[in-house]
Amino acid sequence: MNWFAADQKCTDLSGSLISLHDMLENQYISGEAGSIFTDSANSDFWIGAIYNSLSPGKWSWIDKTPFDFTDWDKGQPQNTSDSLCASAIMNGAKWQSINCFEQKPFVCLVNSQPSICPNGWTYFNYTNSCYKVIVKGSNWFDAELSCVKEENSHLISIHSYEEFLFATELAHPYSTNDCSWAAQTWIGLSTNDDNVHWEWTDGTPFDYTTWAPNEPNNPGNENCGQMLTGIPCTGQVPAVLYNYPCNSIMANYICKKAP
Repeated sequence: MNWFAADQKCTDLSGSLISLHDMLENQYISGEAGSIFTDSANSDFWIGAIYNSLSPGKWSWIDKTPFDFTDWDKGQPQNTSDSLCASAIMNGAKWQSINCFEQKPFVCLVNSQPSICPNGWTYFNYTNSCYKVIVKGSNWFDAELSCVKEENSHLISIHSYEEFLFATELAHPYSTNDCSWAAQTWIGLSTNDDNVHWEWTDGTPFDYTTWAPNEPNNPGNENCGQMLTGIPCTGQVPAVLYNYPCNSIMANYICKKAP
């Protein structure tokens, strides 16, 4: 699986991709992985370290535990836009930064407690929030109304690169690969003053901006936000925002709420 799908699988098990905090633990996990993943063509496996886009040059654990130990291989991490996730080499336990969408085995750290989100919702420990993809062709207004009235939530607000990539991975299976705008996903972003100010419907700060090139555009005509989730057919880098006419019909939308 890719890094995000792997962490989602761990989340489904009430855990997350493993975090490592000392050399003994690091060596033990890599040794165990090497004895378990004998059928894998890979020499490495995913761990829960991801590049922290809010603090350039820094990495963090997806489970939010302190990043108090590292074992990077020589020349690592690369800290480039196509190497934002970490894997550990089974032979030697050294870490490397690589493309998050490579397919690799992975190790979860699973909690004993059950999921804290309702049935049908997905928990993301990085944000301590629950998410649900609604596969129903809707305009932006109906999508937000559905989240509020039927799901006791709001359209998703996004506050980090990690959350945006998580949302992309969550919605991608429900987005068609014809690359049309209608195949994409509504989010809870809108403007009432011709692109001057943008707001999330849940009232949280608009503190993370990742517009696509030349976006937002067409002030007054495209007042609602959406994200591309029909990748990789689009050829677009994930985690970018677009503005679009609010009355347009999108293939799906994501609701978000507290546990």
